Parts: sequence; structure tokens; C-alpha cells
Amino acid sequence: MKKIIFAVTNDLSMDQRMMRLGKALSEEGAQFAIVGRKLPDSLPITKAPYPQYRLHCLFRKGPFFYLEFQLRLIAFLLFKKVDLLGAIDYDTLPAIWVLSKLKRRPFLLDCHEIFEEVPELAQKPLVRKIWRFVGQTFGPSATFFWTVNQSLADRIGMKLNRKFSVIKNLPEITTMPSAAHKVPDKKIILYQGRLNKGRGLEAAIEAMADLPQFKLVLAGGGDLEETLKNQVKLSGLKNIEITGNLRPEELQQHTTKAWIGLNLLDPSSGNYYFSLANKFFDYMAFGVPSLSMNFPEYRRINEEYGFSILLESNEAKELAEAILKLHNHPDQWLKLQHNACRAAKKLNWEIEKKKVKEILSVGLE
Repeated sequence: MKKIIFAVTNDLSMDQRMMRLGKALSEEGAQFAIVGRKLPDSLPITKAPYPQYRLHCLFRKGPFFYLEFQLRLIAFLLFKKVDLLGAIDYDTLPAIWVLSKLKRRPFLLDCHEIFEEVPELAQKPLVRKIWRFVGQTFGPSATFFWTVNQSLADRIGMKLNRKFSVIKNLPEITTMPSAAHKVPDKKIILYQGRLNKGRGLEAAIEAMADLPQFKLVLAGGGDLEETLKNQVKLSGLKNIEITGNLRPEELQQHTTKAWIGLNLLDPSSGNYYFSLANKFFDYMAFGVPSLSMNFPEYRRINEEYGFSILLESNEAKELAEAILKLHNHPDQWLKLQHNACRAAKKLNWEIEKKKVKEILSVGLE
């Protein structure tokens, strides 16, 4: 039985991609484990069929955090037996590279994004250069490479001169959504995910001034949580709820009640422009139409399945106009909802997880 250990810098409790990968590898007979970190506001770890570990760091962000995490990760895994290591994004890559050399074991590079092109680094050219250096120095040494969509596979693959496979962030669907016969009376606009920069959250709140008959739920926590709460308070709007961090099962309760889901991203971010967010599929899995950006990956999928309205910008005015237009055309909402139900039968983890064994066949032998 092969021992596989992945490492991430988040706190594990809300990382659904890692949960799905862990279960898939465990089902294939691997002895899987994952290492993350513990934060002051971390939720208890969700029960899983594999071990989960969280490292406590003195620093929470910045260069000292990343350095500390690498050192703690190396110390934690140095004497653990492992056959395959997994670096999740560039921020775990140096430590995993060192461990792979010391243990003479192969490792997987799983890129969820173009790390040096995230919006938070737009005004930090030196930091961007450092992460680019990290990727180009340690990344090509991996044995296995995968990412979340074809655009990122092409773009990151070109940067590292390696071929990336694609494992999409498709949801586990235990019960397929059913086509609705009428539009729900309650109009809940849902955003689910991290409350971070570049996700159109400020514009979504601003748009609610023109949408008094709707309720906006921002289901998640993140760097902008307090800023957004202050924006809501200053606006005087009463039709907005910010939940804070939620477990996957709590998040699903909000999704089942949603009329439409939001997936708004900053078009100036190269990372977001080539993205394919989890929430795009999570809304679909519950038969919820969505508003997304007219970016390559969303356009590619929507041309085939048609369960989302694609926007040219994430400005408040365009958002409000799109929502009101959909509200005034219930037949369009029903069509989008029916298409989401149809898409869920093909775009789900039960089908996608088969690629995991195919890609790691050598590592699992």
C-alpha cells in the first residue's frame, strides 16, 4: 500500500478539492494523508477516511510565515515514510522539493492558480518575481503535474516547460438536482467562497441598493470580511448577510435555497481570467443558475451546457441589470436551471476522479 502525503497552507476544514482527492486516493488503496495549518479561527477538522494534520505557525502571513511553514513542514515530514509527496501550489513547493530530494521520492505539483498573478500581488512586483522564481526553480523537478483547467494547464505548462494534466474541481453529487417547474418565490443571490480581493464582492453589495426585493448572502470568510461588513453598515442596506466561515455541509444549506449564484472576478487579473472556480460547478450541482464572467473556461463550458449568464464586467450596474432582466424573464431562469440539472449528470466528481488513478498510475503501482 503506497503512502501519499499532500501539503497545503490552508487549514483543511473548507478545502473540498483536497477532501475529494483524499477520498479518491484512499478508495484506490493508497494510504493518503494531508498536512495543512491551524489558524486561530480554524474550524474543527471534518472527519475523513484519511489522517489530517495541521501545523501551528507563529506568523500568519508574509515572508516569515512562508519561511516558517517550509521549515515546519520539513521537520514534520522528515521522518515519516512516504512514497509520493504532493505540493499544492507554489507556497508548499520548496519544502516538498527538499523532502523529495532527501527521501529520494517523486512528487506531484498541483497548481490551483497562477500563483504570481493573483490580485493581491498586483502592486508587489518583487514578490511576484520571487514566486515566479520558486515555481521555475523547483516546479520542473516534479514527476506528476496537474491543474484545474486547460487554460491553466497551457499557461503554467509553458512557464515551467512541462505538460500539465487537468483534474477539474467538480463536485461530488450524491443526489442529482431536479428540473424545477416554477421559479422560486424567494429571491436569494448567493456568493459562496473566500471573501478575497478581486471577486466583485464590493460591487455585489453596491448593486443591492437597486435590488431591494432580493437578499444577498455572502457565504464565507476571508481577508475582506471586516471591510465588507463595514461597507454594508455604511450603506444602511438590510438585505445582505455575511455568514463568516462555513463547513461544506453548512454551505450546501445556503446553496439549496439560492435563486442565483455569483461568480464575479476581476478581468484585469491573469490568474482570474484563466480560472475555473469551484463555485461555478457547486451552483450547478444544486440546479442553481449563475452569473459568471465571460472568460475562456466559463465560455467554453457554457457554450456546451448553458447554465450560466456570462458578464463582460463585474461592475455593480451591469450586475443589477442582469439580475433584474433574469427576474423579468422567468422562462430564461427555468431554461438555465434545467441546463444545470442536465450538466450535473456529466460534470461531477464520480466521473472526474477516474483521471486521478490514470495520472498517478506509476505512483500507485
